[in-house]
Amino acid sequence: MLLSEAIQKRMRSKLCVCLMLGLFLVPFVIADSDSSCPASPDYREAQRFDGYIVRMVPGIAPRGKERFEFRCLGTITPPKGLRKTIAKDWTMEVDPISGSDVNGDGKPDAVFDGHTSGARCCYEYWIASLSRTPKLIRELRTALPAKFEKNSVGGVEIRIPDAAFQFFMLPFEEAVTPLVIFRLEGDQLIDVSAQHQQEYDEQISKVRSALKPAELEKFRQSRYNDKLFMDQLPAVKGVLTIALDYLYSGREPQAWQTLEEMWPESDQGRVKATILERRRRGIVNQLSATEPKSPS
Repeated sequence: MLLSEAIQKRMRSKLCVCLMLGLFLVPFVIADSDSSCPASPDYREAQRFDGYIVRMVPGIAPRGKERFEFRCLGTITPPKGLRKTIAKDWTMEVDPISGSDVNGDGKPDAVFDGHTSGARCCYEYWIASLSRTPKLIRELRTALPAKFEKNSVGGVEIRIPDAAFQFFMLPFEEAVTPLVIFRLEGDQLIDVSAQHQQEYDEQISKVRSALKPAELEKFRQSRYNDKLFMDQLPAVKGVLTIALDYLYSGREPQAWQTLEEMWPESDQGRVKATILERRRRGIVNQLSATEPKSPS
C-alpha cells in the first residue's frame, strides 16, 4: 500500500476513535493526570523558600457564572507582604525546580506548571521571582511538556521538544520532535542547544547504527511523492532525526549534508525549505516572545 493511502486510512480510523474518547476524556484525563491541582486532595499545601510561601489555591468562577474560567491559581506570598497571584490555568502544579535560581540573577525563583486542558492545547509555565514584590519573569507556552533541570555547574536549563514537526512527513505517532535546550538570563531565553552537541551526537550515532544500508538505499532511490511505501518509514524517520539533530545543535552544514547523502535527490530542495519554515515557527519563536504581564 502506498504511503499516502495508508496514512489516510490510519488517520481516519484513529480520528474517529479520538473524537469519541475526546468528548468524555480529554478535558479531564489528559490535563489532570500529571497535575496536582485540582486532582490532589492536598494541592493547597504551602511550600516555603527563604521565607516565601508558594502555593496553589482554587480559582473563582467569574461573577454571574457557574463554570470556572481557571480552576487553579498559583500564588506567592513574601515574608512581609500580601499574597500575589502569578499564574492561572485549568490544571497546575508547583515545579520541583522552585527555590532554585532559574534565571541566573543569584536569587531563588518559583515555577508553576500548567495545562490549558483538552482541545485548547498547551502546556504553560510561569517563572516568577521570589523578590520583595513577587513578579512574573517569563511565561512559556508549548505543545509538548518542558522540563527544568540543573546542569553540571548548577545553572538551570529548560528542555523542550519542538512540536513543529509533529505532522511532518510521518504519521503523528512516529513524529520526530528535536530537543531544544534554553537558558533563562534575566527575562531573556537563550538557545544553548549547541553547547550540548555530545548529547545530540549520541542520538545521531544510535540512529545511524540502526539504519540498514539496503533500506537507506531503497529510500534514497525513491521519489517521495510517488510510490513511497510504508516499509520505508523507518528510513524517513532515521534521516530526519539525524538532520534535525544536527540543525538544532547548531551544525546546519552537517544537516544539509545529511539530506544530500540520504534523502531522495528530487525532493531535497523541498524538504530543506520546509524544515527551515517549520523551525522558524516552532519553539524558537519563544526567543522573541514579548514580556509577560502578571495575572490581575
